[in-house]
Amino acid sequence: MSSFPESASRLEELEAGLAALQSENYPSAIAQLSEFLASESNPDDPNAIKARIGLIRAQIQIGQSETAIALCQTLQQSRSEKARTWATQTIAKLTPVETGFVPIESSKTPRKRRVIESSKPSSQAAQPIPEKTDLPIDPPQKTSEPAYPKSTQHTWKNADRAQRWQPLRQMNPTHLQWAGLGTVAALFLTLYGVWSAAIALSWMWFDLRRLFRLSPILPDGEVPALSLVATLALAFCLSPWLLDAILKQFYRMQTFSTTAIARHSAETHRLLQRFSQQQKISIPKLGILPTQVPISFTYGCHPKLARIVVSQGLLDRLSEEEIAAIYGYELSHLAHWDFVLMSGVAVLLQIPYTLYQQCAIASDFLKTIQSSKAAKFLKILSAIVAIISAIAYGFFSLFRYSGLWLSRTRVVYRDRQVCNLTGNPNGLARALMKIAIATSETIQHEKQTHDLIESFELLSPISYRNSFTVGSLYDRVPASTMFQWEQANRNRLEILLNQSHPLLGVRLKQIMDYCQEWRINPEFEIEVVSANRKRNLLETAPLLGAIVGATIALLLWGVAYILYSRGIHQLNWLASDYSLFRAFSLLGFGLGMAIQFNQCFPESGTEQTDLITLLTQPSLSQIDSPRIRLEGTLIGRTGGKNQLGQDLILQTESGLIQLNYCSQLGAIGNLFSRFPIGQPAIVTGWFRRGATPTIDIDTIRTRSVLHSGHQTWALLIALTTILLGLLQVL
Repeated sequence: MSSFPESASRLEELEAGLAALQSENYPSAIAQLSEFLASESNPDDPNAIKARIGLIRAQIQIGQSETAIALCQTLQQSRSEKARTWATQTIAKLTPVETGFVPIESSKTPRKRRVIESSKPSSQAAQPIPEKTDLPIDPPQKTSEPAYPKSTQHTWKNADRAQRWQPLRQMNPTHLQWAGLGTVAALFLTLYGVWSAAIALSWMWFDLRRLFRLSPILPDGEVPALSLVATLALAFCLSPWLLDAILKQFYRMQTFSTTAIARHSAETHRLLQRFSQQQKISIPKLGILPTQVPISFTYGCHPKLARIVVSQGLLDRLSEEEIAAIYGYELSHLAHWDFVLMSGVAVLLQIPYTLYQQCAIASDFLKTIQSSKAAKFLKILSAIVAIISAIAYGFFSLFRYSGLWLSRTRVVYRDRQVCNLTGNPNGLARALMKIAIATSETIQHEKQTHDLIESFELLSPISYRNSFTVGSLYDRVPASTMFQWEQANRNRLEILLNQSHPLLGVRLKQIMDYCQEWRINPEFEIEVVSANRKRNLLETAPLLGAIVGATIALLLWGVAYILYSRGIHQLNWLASDYSLFRAFSLLGFGLGMAIQFNQCFPESGTEQTDLITLLTQPSLSQIDSPRIRLEGTLIGRTGGKNQLGQDLILQTESGLIQLNYCSQLGAIGNLFSRFPIGQPAIVTGWFRRGATPTIDIDTIRTRSVLHSGHQTWALLIALTTILLGLLQVL
């Protein structure tokens, strides 16, 4: 399944070794396959795995069991699920110890059964591996560290699909239409706000130059609204070609033919043809990304100009019907045109993100240049480029908010429509879960968040942020327990405000309801947990304080106005001073933050160390902030790509948990912080249970101690807000 070609001579060498194995010429097979492996630099290449399995089988046949076990132990470090399982099963057969691992299926099993279905040991003898293996292949590992031990082995039920089904009732498109209008408005207002801020800065620069008598140039004080509208329209129209260029230049996207997709999934090929005939359009252009990050997305300015892109990692991880479900998900975007707006958002996101990437790389490169003559200049230049990179990432984060509403809303519609297209809700549910699991495993393997899944998050079928929890829990607890918190907090809007996708547990529950409607067995038994309606007033203390403050200001203004209308003029100033609303709102907001402070940052209490318990506790809310202490390895991007601490993750035995760091000097201080990426660390802080569980860092202990400033800044913001309110009142 690999997309990377090899030379003809080396392939002939591999084929000769496998042919010798099949003809029972074991010494020749061992010699040929050993020679092939000696020149293979990528141990996770599909041909390398094929050769290693053949070598193990040959050694077993000539009685070299110890050597075969040693090679199996090496194969257990592979990123391929089937290769690891086969190696574990083979070790179990060669040793008297019962391991209880799950066997892989026979090579004759159809592709749609590529996943583990049973935990019973296979009684069949090992057969020579065929030339075209279905083993999922991942890129070479950066280190040889074994994966953390798992508590249980997750088994997939592989529940059936509907054979005949009545299409699900179409959803009211009103919510999707409003989300689309909101996205356009948000994009325009964001551009307008950025331009207005630039004008304000230019006036400040003008005043500064005039103060020092430096011949200032009068800035333009108007925002070109029509030009901004034209820019948005241009971004929407040119989105397919602009995104093509970015994907080819930075992610090596290649064309992907319908013949090639048919080899992976015949059902997908039929689905593409059927959909194009129904919609009376040509089959969308297909692309493939040679990366093991599991991702797919659709973009374009018109259904006839649409592109559907998937990664090699996604094809390697999913079975035939699951691949069809993902392609059905992408095709469903074309029916309602929401992909056009999201493509425009993606273009506006890629511009600052690409600038952030390239400036970070340039900054790191400048630091490596050894030059005694220009050392100071290079250092200053590197710092300037790093600051530009940080600012660009800030713009990316800002523009990301404009597409969140539409991204969340359209997912619900697309899940329903793909079920109508394929009649396979279980296939879609398995695909989403496997993508989440594979994303978590990829982050652990690469020791960082891949740029691709962050920059194209809004277009993908699942948010990588949802993968942290799933990757930690899927092999330790059943689905009913895994998603209890999401079921209990599904109606809390504040939890989703920063999320690009709905809660995964809520989404899967809805898909499983489609199974019930069609009377087919569901893949996941997700327990319905009553919504957590109990709310602590402290959760909304700042907002509630602002509302109370504005209400008090309104009462005072009303009293003054009534007195004025009755001829009492002593409080005329109060009736005409509208700044009271702003002042009292600021006071209320600041007081609410101050009241909330102790609940958000408790100093006393036992530090929690069990991440799994915290993740599965349904009653935990955002205001509940237990102290936590975890040990693991600090992973994330290195160098200029992580100078703001935007990609800090703790890899523990229980899985991944995202970290939130704030310097004592705020965001500016983050630029000068040195994060001990790749080192064992003890992290203490406060656990925040939201759609993406995080830890607000207190300390990171490695060889030294890195302190965070969350408490300082929370208190400072509260006091500053109160002070501003008082100054306006006075």
